[in-house]
Amino acid sequence: MSRYILNENCIFSEESLEIENRDNAIKIKMTPMRARCLSLLIAKQAEKVINKGTITAELWGERGQFVSDANLTQLLYLLRKDLRDAGINDFIITVPRIGIRVNQEIPVTAVVARQFPSEQKKIKPETVLLSTLLCLLSLLATMGLFQAIAAN
Repeated sequence: MSRYILNENCIFSEESLEIENRDNAIKIKMTPMRARCLSLLIAKQAEKVINKGTITAELWGERGQFVSDANLTQLLYLLRKDLRDAGINDFIITVPRIGIRVNQEIPVTAVVARQFPSEQKKIKPETVLLSTLLCLLSLLATMGLFQAIAAN
């Protein structure tokens, strides 16, 4: 699963299905289909126009032939809303009767692992406490064994 920086201030995570605006800490939770659609658009951003048929085939697979134009229009509308709520306007540009394209003026950068240290997983205090207790018990058991050997 990849992560991308959109518009230099938002992080899109394919894994958590979220777009987070780093400036104002707004997090938008996306549906899996909207996240897949955004991933597809990012993957095909270099193309001048992404055909509607290509989008439906990629997102719905074999069922794409049965998906109406209204379903795709609704999906794109909701994806645009998610992006707008995160602070990214005009990421998707409609090309009438053909498809859509990604706005080339909005930068998209793949995130290299550990680029944002604040997002690394934190160790829970109870895990630290449990580990410490296990080490102490192990140490006490070892000390008791040495005392038993020394007594013989």
